[in-house]
Amino acid sequence: MEFQNITKSFPGVKALNDVSFGILPGTVHVLVGENGAGKSTLFKVINGLYKADEGKVLFEGELLETNGPSDSLKKGISMIYQELNIIPEMTVLENMFLGRELLTPAGLVDYKRMEKEASQYLKQQGLTFNLKSKMKDLSIAEAQMLEIVKSISANAKVILMDEPTSSLTEKEVDFLFKKIKELRDSGITIIYVSHKMEEIFEIGEFISVLRDGEHVYTSDIKETNIADIIEKMVGRKMEEVYPENNSQIKDVIFSVKNFSKKGVFDNISFDVRAGEILGVSGLIGAGRTEIARAILGMDPKDSGEVYFNGETLKIKTVNDAISKGIVMVPEDRKRLGLNLIGTVDSNITLVSLAHVFNSFVLKFKNMKKLVKKMMDDLRIKAPSSQTIVQTLSGGNQQKVVLGKWLSVNPKVLFLDEPTRGIDVGTKYEIYKLMRELCSKGNAIILIDSDLNELIGMSDRVMVIREGKKAGILEKEEICPNRIMHLAALGGEAK
Repeated sequence: MEFQNITKSFPGVKALNDVSFGILPGTVHVLVGENGAGKSTLFKVINGLYKADEGKVLFEGELLETNGPSDSLKKGISMIYQELNIIPEMTVLENMFLGRELLTPAGLVDYKRMEKEASQYLKQQGLTFNLKSKMKDLSIAEAQMLEIVKSISANAKVILMDEPTSSLTEKEVDFLFKKIKELRDSGITIIYVSHKMEEIFEIGEFISVLRDGEHVYTSDIKETNIADIIEKMVGRKMEEVYPENNSQIKDVIFSVKNFSKKGVFDNISFDVRAGEILGVSGLIGAGRTEIARAILGMDPKDSGEVYFNGETLKIKTVNDAISKGIVMVPEDRKRLGLNLIGTVDSNITLVSLAHVFNSFVLKFKNMKKLVKKMMDDLRIKAPSSQTIVQTLSGGNQQKVVLGKWLSVNPKVLFLDEPTRGIDVGTKYEIYKLMRELCSKGNAIILIDSDLNELIGMSDRVMVIREGKKAGILEKEEICPNRIMHLAALGGEAK
C-alpha cells in the first residue's frame, strides 16, 4: 500500500497535508503521532469513510477507490475500531456476516452454511464462541478477537487496528499480539495505531510518524528508539518524561475516615496534604473508582466521614462536593465527562455557570473570558470555542474535561486515568498542569493503572486490594514490585 500526496481538510483545519509513504506487504507497520496529528483521518481515507481532497492511495499497485467500509472490505481492507463497531443485540454469527450474509438459491439467509464457515474460521484461530450468544455478553477482548476472525473470513489482506489494547488486560494483550504475529506470518499486513511506546517495539517492524497532519518520519523499528520517536512526534526534544517536582508539601488538607460500602469497599481511611499527589493503585475491580465516586457523593456509602481543612463535610451529592472545591475527572471522558455533541465553550462552562457566576449578566460577560483562558492555559487545539467536542482528538477532549473542572477553582482533584489513550506530548502537558496545581497548594488523588506514570508523578501511593487499603508507600518506598505485591497479595515484597 502506498500513500501519494494525501491531503484532507475540514472547516478551519487541514487534517492531512501532502502525506506520502509506503507500507510493505506482510508486515506490522505502526502509525504514531500526537492526538490530532491525522492518524484517524488517514485510516478513514483508507477505509473509504472519507474522500481525500488531493492525492491517491495505491493498493497492490492499483488506485484504491472505495465507497465506504463495506466496499473496502470487499477489496481486502478491514478496520478494527478502538470503540468496536458491533451491534449489541446481534448474535456472534450475525455480527460475523453482517453486510455479507450467505444466501440460499431462494434468496434467504443460509444460517447453516454461515454456522459451518464461522465454526471453521474460529477453529483455525483456536477460538471457541457460542455462535448464538449476543454481542453485548462478550468481553471487549472477545469482541476484538471476533472482529479479527471476521476480517480473516472476509479475506482481508490489510487490517487497520486503532488502539487495540486500550481496554485489554496484560494477558489479553499477550494473546492479541500472538494473533497479530500469526496474521503477519500468513501474509496479512497490519497497520497499527498506538500511543503506548513499549508495545510499539514489541509488535512493530516499521514505524511512521505524523505531526500536525504531515508525514515526518518512517523507519525500520530496529533502527530507531523511543527518544527519537517522541522527538519526531512532538517536534522537540523531551529531556524528561515527567516534569520536575518543585511543590512544597504542607499540612493535611483533605481526609477520608472509615469509608465503607458493603460488598464494595471497607474501612478506607487516608489523608492528602496540600501540594501533594497521592497515587492510588490496585488491580482491576479493586474498588478504586468506586471509593472516589462515593467520596464525591456520586454513589451512596454505608458509613464514613470526609474532612477538608479539619472541617467535617456533609457530601450527599456531587454539587455538595463541587461547592467545597472537590471535583473528579472521570475515567470514561466520553460517557461521563463530556457532552460530545456540545461545543467546547458549553462543555467548559457547564459546571462553572452554576457554581462560579451568580448573576445572569456576569455569566455571559465572563463566559468568553473563562473559555479563552482555559483554551490558552490548557493549549486546547480547536478551530474555535464553538467547535463540536466530538470532532476533537482524544487528547483535546481530555483537556476540555480538565478545563470544565478547573473552571470552578477546585482545591482537591480526583483524576481517574487522566492520560489514558493520550499521546506522549499531551501527557507531558497534563503532567505539567498537575505539578502547577500542586505548587499552588492544591491536592491531587491520582487513580492510575499505568505503574510508570503512577511512580513518576506520585509523592505517595495508596494500594487498594479487594476493597480494602493494603498499604501506603512513601516516596522512597515506591517501586513496581512493592505496589504489585500489595495489590495482589496484600503484603510487602520480600
